[in-house]
Amino acid sequence: MIRVNYPVSPLTQIRLRLELATRRTRRALEERRRALRAEARARREARDAYLRLRWQHDLLRERRDYSGFYERYDDLVGLLCGAAHEGVQPWMEEAYRTRREWFCVHYPAIKQTVSAHLDGDPSDGVAGRFGRRACDAFEALFFPATIAVMLQMDGGNLIGRLMRTQTALAAWEESIRRREGAASGVAQG
Repeated sequence: MIRVNYPVSPLTQIRLRLELATRRTRRALEERRRALRAEARARREARDAYLRLRWQHDLLRERRDYSGFYERYDDLVGLLCGAAHEGVQPWMEEAYRTRREWFCVHYPAIKQTVSAHLDGDPSDGVAGRFGRRACDAFEALFFPATIAVMLQMDGGNLIGRLMRTQTALAAWEESIRRREGAASGVAQG
């Protein structure tokens, strides 16, 4: 039975208005909560995409640094081995000087990265004015001013030093390769 023309009590009116206001508020709060979640998710996805892109960019830069360093290192090793086997020639001294200049400029930038893979050895030192100066195996290859001085002061440690540096470079490349594999898996996923 439908009542018509009967006034609704003030208490019922307040209750109905309160229920209506509660529903509207609940709906608005739910929409706001969803919007905040979506916004937070979008921000998180954008940050993750940026970090992934930066990680891949850092890996590309490290790969480029490794390739350039390895190419120069290989030239230096060939030059040192040639000088040790054939004797020091004037053109070898000039080639060593140019390679030494490159290493003196570029090695400090990657020293921390490559030294993480390098095993230290007490024989990795170079003669200085005030006795032997401690350095790592790579620095011991290019720190002396000439090939003749390096071979004369080497004390028979050149082959061991070359093996340690080669092992360090192989470990560095393996580290890069592993991270590139992880980055490509993340990029595909």
